[in-house]
Amino acid sequence: MKKLLATLLLLVLVGYGLWQVLATGNEKATGLEIGNAAPDFALKTMEGKEIRLSELKGKKVILNFWATWCPPCQAEMPEMQNFYEKYNKDVEILAVNLTSQDSRDKVASFMKEYHLTFPVVLDEEGDVLNLYKISPIPTSYIIDREGIIRHKYVGPMTYDQMVEFTESMK
Repeated sequence: MKKLLATLLLLVLVGYGLWQVLATGNEKATGLEIGNAAPDFALKTMEGKEIRLSELKGKKVILNFWATWCPPCQAEMPEMQNFYEKYNKDVEILAVNLTSQDSRDKVASFMKEYHLTFPVVLDEEGDVLNLYKISPIPTSYIIDREGIIRHKYVGPMTYDQMVEFTESMK
């Protein structure tokens, strides 16, 4: 009986150890490279609503860094709005305005002028700019449903590129 209990206990311990190794092996390292888990952050919208990147898990995400004074960003925004209007059920756009290099007033005017309906958050201290080492703008990260970076694009994306990047992910 003691041998049976000892064997059973040993099997349970070995099984638990294997489970721990396999569970840990599935976690992705956080970083800025393709295949890394996207670094998490929380920023507020113009209305003061906090949005945390990790809360968007379950949806594909286009994480876009931009400023109102940036001509390529200005060219990209109508494309993003058109994309968002068609794909917002499956893909979230989170536009991070580099407010540390911009102004709230200009962001409000820009959003109104371009009729933006996707979430725009304000990086007023430049913390997320530094976290993601953004230079130049616009820069976008395309993140899958599990929060893993699948594409990085520097420069203004077209509607077709947004479709291609997001449809290539599970």
